[in-house]
Amino acid sequence: MTSLAWFRARPPGPRELPEFPTLDDAWRWYLMGLPDVPASLEAVCLYAEDVRQGRWPDRVAPEFTLQGVFLALAQDTLLNHADRTAFEREVGTLFDAVRAQVEAGRSLLDEPFLKSVPALQKYVAQLSDDQRLFDEDLARGRSLTAQLPPEASATGASRRVTVLVLDRPASTQFKLWARRRQNAALLVVRQRDGMLVVSADPSAKLRLEWLAARLSAADAHAWYAGERHGGTLVASSKQGTRLGLEGVVKALGAKAPRARALGVALGVSAIVAVAIGASLLTRGSTPAPAISSSGAKGEPLPPAKVLNLLAADDGPRSFEPYALVAGVCGYAGERTLHAPCRDARAMRELLISKLGYRRENVLFFVDRPEPGEETDGVPTAENLKLAVERFRQRFGADETSSFLFYYSGHGGFEAGARRDFGVLQPSGYFEHPERPISERGWDMQELIDDLRKGVPSRHVMAILDACYSGWAVGAKGDARLSGELRTLWNERAEVVLTAATRGQRAWEDEAEQGAWQWSGHSALTAFVLEGLGRRQADANGDRVITDEELAAFLAAKVPAAVRVSRQAEQSPQFFRFDEHLPRSGQFLFLPTEP
Repeated sequence: MTSLAWFRARPPGPRELPEFPTLDDAWRWYLMGLPDVPASLEAVCLYAEDVRQGRWPDRVAPEFTLQGVFLALAQDTLLNHADRTAFEREVGTLFDAVRAQVEAGRSLLDEPFLKSVPALQKYVAQLSDDQRLFDEDLARGRSLTAQLPPEASATGASRRVTVLVLDRPASTQFKLWARRRQNAALLVVRQRDGMLVVSADPSAKLRLEWLAARLSAADAHAWYAGERHGGTLVASSKQGTRLGLEGVVKALGAKAPRARALGVALGVSAIVAVAIGASLLTRGSTPAPAISSSGAKGEPLPPAKVLNLLAADDGPRSFEPYALVAGVCGYAGERTLHAPCRDARAMRELLISKLGYRRENVLFFVDRPEPGEETDGVPTAENLKLAVERFRQRFGADETSSFLFYYSGHGGFEAGARRDFGVLQPSGYFEHPERPISERGWDMQELIDDLRKGVPSRHVMAILDACYSGWAVGAKGDARLSGELRTLWNERAEVVLTAATRGQRAWEDEAEQGAWQWSGHSALTAFVLEGLGRRQADANGDRVITDEELAAFLAAKVPAAVRVSRQAEQSPQFFRFDEHLPRSGQFLFLPTEP
């Protein structure tokens, strides 16, 4: 039953949500939980009906629309984290805001009112970021046209439609952008797991059962014919497929549009991408690589060219550097740590004095400040999360910047119902065991997602000096390390450097016979300070320390030092979360002294 039908009949019944609810399903569920349903809320039922039919009634930017924010919310809570309780809580917040807007007599379609709801800004930011990922998907995609047979149309007439072909898109909301921005009636996608899917924009009133029959005949296994999707979606079998994207394109009879129609077919935002990879649009072509054969980071730059690049107005020094530095040393009893506040203090001073960071651009959190020392607060999970979430409010939304997240303190792992997970354990974590872990700690993998949502910077790096911090990168191995600065340095970079693997402690200094082994710091931070402050990590002497140069330096120094001093194993881990992109940038440290 639709929300509109329920609203008009108000039938009794259990308040249940489908496993993966649509906007209309969720809105009906919300209405059923209200003690009184005012007549004004019928407007939202009509809106949900429009969305269910594939129409787009909104007249504001997609990232501020009810349907757009709902998609991002459902993706994050249900698909990314399988947290149904979080979905119900967050969708309640969303619909509370919608209800307030409508009951106040304000427009649901013409006002970007969700822009001003603080609790929903992470989803707005996620949608904005996802649009940028979609632009990168377009650079690797193709826009074609196809003359569909009469059985594809409800009118029984042959139709020519636009077809967008995407190969393993990085964007999660590619359907939204393909239909809203590209006006694509058909979307052909090879998903990351290799499954091939063809879907029709519901507003196009197309059916694809005929295509499923054609593809089933050409494949080893029968294709799904859209029985649960009204015939608007077909997909290859879960048993696998021997057809590639070209096989589906051939079955559709899709061809490249004429050059004159290219701007209309792709839209203005994609013309630059087409100019870069025009061979992607030629008839029968296979996708050309988006970059040179040297790899996703481009060609290595010799030191002489690096010096010229550093002096350029649009070079690495044009990026404004920001940082959040946190040290937690207020633990009690057997959990006492001595190094983290010293670590954080030294890290902040290094960034400011030797790496070009402005003091006002470095957020600084310690729980035991020195007399007269100014901080941005106690490093509780709440304060750290809020600092990330409100980054744009404090520093603006310019993506031509870098952001370093540094944490020194306890870390651990917890046994979840379906999977174990690593968690940062900042101030207050152990003092309030009655509170949910999500309130007093920070899931290490959620940290990465939260940085993406809250921080617009093109280059983002997290350094986690904590026990078991390898959980931040899951079961993924280290990236292959290379020390050179490369031509595509300014592309998106998302990297994590951890003190240890999933199962290892991160060791700190202990005075032996009145002398410190690592200057009173933890092992990882001691060598970070040496590698950056004394430029020991600049292996090729080009006056730039790349993320991978620092990782290689730490991989060489930390394990050996811990074996000698503690007779233990500690292996720093490095991982790039930007590897799914066609081009990867580099997080760079730029010493200010020659």
